[in-house]
Amino acid sequence: MKVEIEESKLQTAYANACDGVKDFMESLFGKKVFEAAKPTLDDYKTIRTYEDACKALGEPIFEDPNNLPNHIIALMKLETISRALWGRNFQPKPDGEGSKVYWYPWFALWTKKEVEDMNPEQRGALLSADAHHGAYAGFGCLGASYRSSSAHASLGFRLCQETEEKAKYFGQQFIELWAEYLKFNFTVGNRLK
Repeated sequence: MKVEIEESKLQTAYANACDGVKDFMESLFGKKVFEAAKPTLDDYKTIRTYEDACKALGEPIFEDPNNLPNHIIALMKLETISRALWGRNFQPKPDGEGSKVYWYPWFALWTKKEVEDMNPEQRGALLSADAHHGAYAGFGCLGASYRSSSAHASLGFRLCQETEEKAKYFGQQFIELWAEYLKFNFTVGNRLK
């Protein structure tokens, strides 16, 4: 019997394992396989958890002595992760002239199939969003004056990344944390019928 394991999944399992399991995995696969799994500011894909971000930055893991709301704790963790994803040599700086482009994870509240199944009027209301402003970096927010959604860079500059690829990774890899930060009476995977 032959078992194949994707290296990225093996490294994720290693990153989340306790020391005894890590030793066992190293004896099975060799230490070299897991060297790339150590969190580093030189490769954003090695940052797979909040704890990885803290380790790469050399910062302590946040302990909440004040019972802060969950969405505030999630935001604090996302900011730490964002700094780790920026890496060693990048510091975003606001650009008053608008010549720099930064990327922010974008989250859809509808699946592709749900959008395809909408009648033309529903889809038009969704896609027109805010015709005056267009779609800026940020996240969707519902508001009567904007019809279906609007997004502005001012809503999360500390969570922006310098490339679209990194922003996508940031949104997908940390989706549960993003949901905790952005949610209002919803959970990942649930939807209204």
